[in-house]
Amino acid sequence: MSNEDWAHIERIYHSVLLHKPGERAAFLDQACSSSPSLRREVETLLTAHDQSDNFMEDSAFDLGMKALAAEEVISTGQDVGPYKILSTLGRGGMGDVYLAYDKRLERKVALKALPSSLTGDVERVRRFRQEARAASKIAHPNVAHIYEIGEAGADHFITMEFVDGITLRQRLGVGCLPLMEAIEISVQIASALTAAHKAGVVHRDIKPDNIMLCQDSYVKVLDFGLAKTTDEAETFLGSLLQVSGAIRTEPGFVMGSVMYMSPEQARGQDVDARTDIWSLGVVLYEMVTGQRPFAAATTSDAIAAVLLKEPTPLRQFAPGVPAEIDGIVMKMLHKDREQRYATAREILHELKVLKQRIEPMGAQVDSTEAPAFILPPQSETVSGAVPLDSRFYIVRAVDHDFDTAITRRDSIVLIKGGRQIGKTSLLARGLHNARARGAHVVITDFQTLNESQLASAETLLLSLAQLIADKLELSVQPDEVWNARRGPSINFERYMKREVLDKLSGHLLWGLDEVDRLFTCHYGSEVFGLFRSWHNARALEPEGPWQRLTMAISYATEAHLFISDLNQSPFNVGTRLVLEDFDLAQVAELNRRYGSPLKSEDERERFYQLLSGHPFLTRQGLKTLATGSADLESFIMQADNDEGPFGNHLRRILLLLLQDATLLEAMKDVLQGRACSRPESFYRLRSAGLLTGESMQEGRPRCLLYVSYLERRL
Repeated sequence: MSNEDWAHIERIYHSVLLHKPGERAAFLDQACSSSPSLRREVETLLTAHDQSDNFMEDSAFDLGMKALAAEEVISTGQDVGPYKILSTLGRGGMGDVYLAYDKRLERKVALKALPSSLTGDVERVRRFRQEARAASKIAHPNVAHIYEIGEAGADHFITMEFVDGITLRQRLGVGCLPLMEAIEISVQIASALTAAHKAGVVHRDIKPDNIMLCQDSYVKVLDFGLAKTTDEAETFLGSLLQVSGAIRTEPGFVMGSVMYMSPEQARGQDVDARTDIWSLGVVLYEMVTGQRPFAAATTSDAIAAVLLKEPTPLRQFAPGVPAEIDGIVMKMLHKDREQRYATAREILHELKVLKQRIEPMGAQVDSTEAPAFILPPQSETVSGAVPLDSRFYIVRAVDHDFDTAITRRDSIVLIKGGRQIGKTSLLARGLHNARARGAHVVITDFQTLNESQLASAETLLLSLAQLIADKLELSVQPDEVWNARRGPSINFERYMKREVLDKLSGHLLWGLDEVDRLFTCHYGSEVFGLFRSWHNARALEPEGPWQRLTMAISYATEAHLFISDLNQSPFNVGTRLVLEDFDLAQVAELNRRYGSPLKSEDERERFYQLLSGHPFLTRQGLKTLATGSADLESFIMQADNDEGPFGNHLRRILLLLLQDATLLEAMKDVLQGRACSRPESFYRLRSAGLLTGESMQEGRPRCLLYVSYLERRL
C-alpha cells in the first residue's frame, strides 16, 4: 500500500473518531462507498483504538500500522514491581506502553517497558534509561511527568503520568483550528519547550502525534524518546520504527518524523534547541492553515522539500489572520537556524503579545469558518478535575467558603475529602477566581513530582522553589542563592521571603494539591513543620511578608495517621473545608444539565439511592444515560457488573482491598453491619472513598452500588 493510500486511511480514521460510536457506520458507508478494502483498513484501526484508553507513545493510527501482530511483552493482569498491568496503550521502537495501576499510591500510570528481547542489548537499555532521565529533568505542567525508572526481574520500565485526552493529530483530522485556539496551544507547547531547553533537553520530535489536548484545557508534550541532552556527545537516544514519516535513529541516520524535522535534522547534523523551534513552526502552520508546509508523497520528497522548498505564505491559505502570525511562523521556519528565534522563550513572548493584541477582536481574526473543537456534552471526560469552563460543575456551599477564605487572605486553607469528591476541581476554581481578582497564583500538584524530586527534603524544596520561580517568572533563580551550608528549610524559607514575597507587588496564593504524597516521605514532618512556622510568623510579624501568602492545601488521607505531633504541622490551624457528596437537589440540577435523562422525581430518587451523590459516579451515570445507551431499569441492573458502566472503577476498588488483608477484613465487617475493629482501617477506607461517617461506629459504605458489588465478591 502506498504512502498516499495510508494518508487517505489516516484522514478518514481521524474523522470517524469525532463521530459518536452509533454514527460511525453511517459515516463509513458514505466515506468508503467505493472501496470495501479501504473500509476494512479503517475498521481495523478503529478496533485497535477501542482496545486502548489513551495515547502515551503513539497515535492510534501509528499503533494500527506498527507491530499489530507482535506479541505482548507483558500480559494484562501481570505485576511489574508495584504496578498492576491493566491494558496495552501502544507500541514503539523503544518500548511497549501499558496502562498500569500503582498499588502504593492508588493511581493510574503509563508504564513503558523495554521489550524482553532487547534487555540484553546494553546500548538499548542505556538509551531507554536516558529517555527517562531526559524527561525527568523537566518539571512543568505541559510536560508528561516521569515518576520512576525501575527494574523488576528482567523487566526494565519507566512509569509516567497517564494523560487523558486526544492528540492534536486527531483534532486536525477535522480541519484547521480557529486562530486563538492554535495560538493558545502553541503558547503551552512553547512554555514546555522553554522548560525543557532550560533543563538542557532538546525534544527533536515535536509533531501533532506527540501533543495531547486534555479536557482541562491543558496541553501535554509527550514522548522524549528522541530527546537529547545538550551536554551529550552522541546525537540519538531512541528510534521510531514508523512505517511512514520516520526514519531509524542509528548513528549517521536522519532522525525524527520527516514532515516536521528541521533542515539540520534532515542533513543528519548536530541539533540544538532551534530544531524544536522549527518543528513547532510546522505544527503552528498546520494548525492555522490545515496544510503541512512540506507535505510530499515520499520520504525522499519530504526531505527535499524541507531542505529546498520555501513554505507558501500562511495568509495565502488563511487570508483572515494577522500579518504578525505569518511573520512569526516564517521566522520559525527559516532554513538557516541562525535566522530563527534563538530560544523558545522568545517565541513564548511573541505569541503571548500577539494573543493579548488580538483577543479583544474575537472571531474577526479566525482563520477559518470551521467551528472550534468542542466535545459534545455527553463526551466530556468524567475522570479527573472538571474543566474550568464546564457546564457540568456543581457549585456547593464549600465553594463559597473557599472563596471567602481566599478573599480574607487566610494563612492556611485546608481542603479535605475522600477520593473523587472534587478537591482538585474546587482548588482550581478558587485559584482561577483569585487570579481574576489580581492575586499571584501558583499551583503545585504533588502527584506530578517525580522520584528524584521527592528523594529528600533538599531535592523537594529546591524543586518547589524552582516551580514557583518558573510560574512567577522571577529574575533570581533558586540555585543562584541556595547555599549548601544551610539546611534545605532555611534555604527555601529565605528564598520565599526575599525573592518571592518581598519582590511581588500583591498577594500570593499557593495551591498544594494531593499533599498526601508527602505523608509517607521520611522528611514529611520537616516540610509540614516549615509551613506551620510560616503560619505562626503571621502573629509574630503583623507587617511581615508572610501576611501576603495563603497556602491552600488539598488532601484525602488523615494527617494524624502519619504525623505524630499535629501542633508542628498545618493540619490543625487555619480554615478547614470538608467536601461532601452531592445531595439530591444537586443531582437533580446535574441531571438537568445533561438534558434530563432522568425524567421523573421517582427516577431521580432511585438513581440517588444507588450512588448516594458520589460526584464521579453521578457524572458517569448521567453521562451514560444521556447517550441513550440504556434506560434507567437496565442501567441499574448492569450497574454492579464488571462489564457495566462502572466496571473499571469497581474493579479498582476490589483490587485495592484484595491487596491489603487488614482493609479487606475491615470492609467485610462494615458490610456485615459491624464497626471497624481498628481506627486506622476506618480512616484509611474513608480516605479511599469507600466509607462515610464521622467515627468507627458510624462508618458505613459510601453508596449502595459498593454494597451490591462487594458483597457478591468478598
